[in-house]
Amino acid sequence: MSRVGYVLVAAWQGFWRNPVMSVAATLTVSLMLLLFAFFIVTDRGLQAAVGALESKVEIVANLDDGAKPSDILALKARIEKDPAVARVDFITKEQALARLRDLAQRKDDFTVADLGTNPLQNALEIKLANAQDAGRIGSSLKDEIGRGVVTDIIDNPTVVEKLLTITRVLSVGGVAVLAMMLFVALFVIVNTIRIAVHARRDEIEIMQLVGATDWFVSWPFIIEGMMVGTFGAIVALAVLALASRPVTSALVGFLDILPVSLGANFVLELALGVLGFALLVGGLGASLSVRSQLAKGAQA
Repeated sequence: MSRVGYVLVAAWQGFWRNPVMSVAATLTVSLMLLLFAFFIVTDRGLQAAVGALESKVEIVANLDDGAKPSDILALKARIEKDPAVARVDFITKEQALARLRDLAQRKDDFTVADLGTNPLQNALEIKLANAQDAGRIGSSLKDEIGRGVVTDIIDNPTVVEKLLTITRVLSVGGVAVLAMMLFVALFVIVNTIRIAVHARRDEIEIMQLVGATDWFVSWPFIIEGMMVGTFGAIVALAVLALASRPVTSALVGFLDILPVSLGANFVLELALGVLGFALLVGGLGASLSVRSQLAKGAQA
């Protein structure tokens, strides 16, 4: 039997040598992977929602009715040169009123009365490439007030700040949750493999006496840990497949006001991510466990 064949057979036999512990470890890892997948789906959905909201962050500069077209064009050109600005649109007062009437038709809580004159103003709508620059751009545009072109700036700094706070909390919270899940999964697999190593300590001592290297002794346990991770990933992905339709409907229903898309290849990315995370945790946990046990054996 080749070395590779021996390692695979030994890992398979080791997994079923203590089926209760192996199944318990597999189910525990499955639970961790389900939490991991749930976090990934939730985080992707929230990040997409935040991204959609950030793309809607804009600054409106209301223009003086007496402003010269050349001055308006010059101001528009200066704003467009800023790398933080994605686009600048000139909106006439007629377009603004038409928007307001269209919004009133789609909403039942207010109506627009027939007006003899249009009270709205021409405006420049500034779409931002990065919401973090809203404060700086809004502050610079306020300096234009009173110079004959700009009469008022609408920038909603409080809303932008809250949106950026949500983004920061999601980023920090995501790293913390992933670190916690990694620790728990490692703890489960390390202790499972440690029990397997302890049960086979006599066999390991004999292998070392006949010249087996530490890596040759370790690989069956590492593969066994990866098997625990793989089986856990299969169980977790099966549960996700069964729950995908109601969860997706709930997520889309919760975020129906936003054009949120998780991406065309999200399901494949999620499956590969769960499997890769399971293999990494299983192999790393088993490696840590067997290395510590071999070190103790060497000291003894």
